[in-house]
Amino acid sequence: MSPTGLEVSFPTFESPVRRYGPPPLKPSPHPRWLEAMLESVRHEWNAACWPPLFRDTADGRRPPLGYWRRVLSQFFLIVESFPKYMGLSLAKTTYGRTEGDASIRRWLLQNLGVEAKHAEWFIDWVRAIGVEPDTLFSVRPLPEIQALHAHLRDTCARGTLAEGIAASNWAIEGITGVWTKEVVDPFRAYAADGARIDASAMMWLKAHARYDDLHPVEALEILKLSVDAEGTEPARVVAAARKSLRLYSAAIRACCSD
Repeated sequence: MSPTGLEVSFPTFESPVRRYGPPPLKPSPHPRWLEAMLESVRHEWNAACWPPLFRDTADGRRPPLGYWRRVLSQFFLIVESFPKYMGLSLAKTTYGRTEGDASIRRWLLQNLGVEAKHAEWFIDWVRAIGVEPDTLFSVRPLPEIQALHAHLRDTCARGTLAEGIAASNWAIEGITGVWTKEVVDPFRAYAADGARIDASAMMWLKAHARYDDLHPVEALEILKLSVDAEGTEPARVVAAARKSLRLYSAAIRACCSD
């Protein structure tokens, strides 16, 4: 017994001691409430993934580049703010107090590291289609963009951890992974309209097409670990995710209306 009254154990050094670290988030069977959520928001999910601009670009019809300029210029607020939404979620995590909490914390920290350069990559994309940074920074967000931003910010700040993760990392990152994967190659055709298509211009698109199919799956694991299925939280999580999807669709429509 140590002078403090606490039992103290010392590692033996007969073999190398592995660094301590929480286990990664791995896919597991969905509980019934989560299956019901995925089914209930399927219509909103599909609508958010495939507004006409994304669908037509993916199908090679090459909508006017001006629509892309408008969408990207408006959505810079969301891209630039995304690490902030995640930081608000991170502030709700604990370490070692509940099952999986340290894994959730590590996941958010790792994702924040990934997000570190996304705003700059996005600016490179916007510049490549003809919008200079000074112009981008002076864009006044449409009401629909402001509504999406306010929902993500407020849900991550005032909602539960699960509500914030569902609204941002599952809903917004999830649909982004779907449409970018289908748009990244056809978008190269905009070179015919004067867009600069090179490695820096395509980095944001390529990065999200590559890994955003994994992040939403991991976000669902966070929901399983942090939601009390017996209470009212599942309904609030579904509502937060559905609102993100609907506001995203409305924002895209507003950007593309003539």
